[in-house]
Amino acid sequence: MEESDALTIEEPKETSNMLRIAKLATVLLAVAIVTVSLAGCSGGEESTTGEMESGTPSAAARPEGTEDNVGTAIGQVPPPFELPDLEGNVVSLSDFEGDVIILDMWATWCPPCRQEIPFLVSLYEEYKDRGLAVVGVGLDRGGASVLAPFVEENGVTYTILVGDDSIGRLYGVSGIPMTLMIDRNGLVASKEVGFAPSMEEGMRAKVLELLEQKATEA
Repeated sequence: MEESDALTIEEPKETSNMLRIAKLATVLLAVAIVTVSLAGCSGGEESTTGEMESGTPSAAARPEGTEDNVGTAIGQVPPPFELPDLEGNVVSLSDFEGDVIILDMWATWCPPCRQEIPFLVSLYEEYKDRGLAVVGVGLDRGGASVLAPFVEENGVTYTILVGDDSIGRLYGVSGIPMTLMIDRNGLVASKEVGFAPSMEEGMRAKVLELLEQKATEA
């Protein structure tokens, strides 16, 4: 050919239409996958049911004067609680007073939760000496019997507590993972429901911002 060595092949109309449909289906599938990752997990047969074996949360008293500002919205005081860890020791949210806290509501059966955990481990290991505490509240129906093997197999190094429906209701959990960042003054600084790797940069930046802040003296 005089102008070019390339060959131009005209696709049959039917083939062209099929290719366009296939491309559209691929795009829609990708959007659906991202949406599921960001939306997190909710409900279903695997959700936690029944009462926690060692008691119910929120036995800790609310800080005086904060009753009207308790909640999970930014600027509010997160609801206080007491929950058992995997060894049966009772842990309170107030045990981490003065630290920057990442409070993560999650379950072993939730894919986005599982995806977020290595990132939380990396944050904890990198910044724990600067005052970062990571607290995961597992909402599995099987409690510690399910959580403990998962924690060991996946090298989770931060605090894991055993939760149930009560803590889910207390925190208004509608989807997991639900990840709160709490500043050194004990106020909610950010709230994320769901997880995708694209969120890691922003979450890390927020952790660093909060670590730089000092607690305000009463």
